[in-house]
Amino acid sequence: MAKKNQIFFQAILNVREFETRKTTIRHKILYQNQNQILYRFAANRSLRRETEQFTEEEIDNWPSFLVYIWNDPSEQFVAIQERWSAFQKTEVIAKSITEAVDEELGKSNLRAHAEALFLEAEFWGLIEQNKGKIRDIHFELITPNMSNISETLSEDLKDFAKHTNTAQTNLNIQADPDSSILLDPNDENLKGLVSYSSEGGGNISIKIRGLSKRIHTKKSKKHIDLTELEIDGKNPEELVRIIKGLLK
Repeated sequence: MAKKNQIFFQAILNVREFETRKTTIRHKILYQNQNQILYRFAANRSLRRETEQFTEEEIDNWPSFLVYIWNDPSEQFVAIQERWSAFQKTEVIAKSITEAVDEELGKSNLRAHAEALFLEAEFWGLIEQNKGKIRDIHFELITPNMSNISETLSEDLKDFAKHTNTAQTNLNIQADPDSSILLDPNDENLKGLVSYSSEGGGNISIKIRGLSKRIHTKKSKKHIDLTELEIDGKNPEELVRIIKGLLK
């Protein structure tokens, strides 16, 4: 466990090709130091167009986007530029990254997990707006291994996950059919679960009376905003400094 960051970093550098089910991806490293990598990815999104000869032709199109990895022992982030002409969901790229390294990580009995960060205030705002209508809440927690966020969890839950060699802990709280769950923002255990999840420790899904679909916190993931000038007008090292600063 003490070497997990080094093992992950070497695994990511050894990746020859990132893959998704339906799309070919190309990548190149723009900048790299001892614990950071800035990539440019491109997705094959060929276009069909009509010509003046009344025919159709297919032309190559590779919309590109940036992917930044910060692999510090206390700060582990993947930031993926949103570009809908390449991918509509950044989660697809996050999944391709974890799948690309898992075989090599498995040799050391490790596995990579990527979970979206979200704002705690949005969760509590949703709870407040639907007071009296919340039927159940489901927490999907990745086993705590990052000290900067795992301190928010109760010691009992951390010890239980550690002693049982658990990769993921699922905790479900449910009200009687004719009642609703009462949630106190000041409850230390609940605050810890929400805080841990919001910092990348897992996903929370909520069932609200009257809505057919569950609401997932990963749908409201955090964004950082950069201008086109910051993205295109900076050298890679300066861009890494900007992104890192915004993530902090």
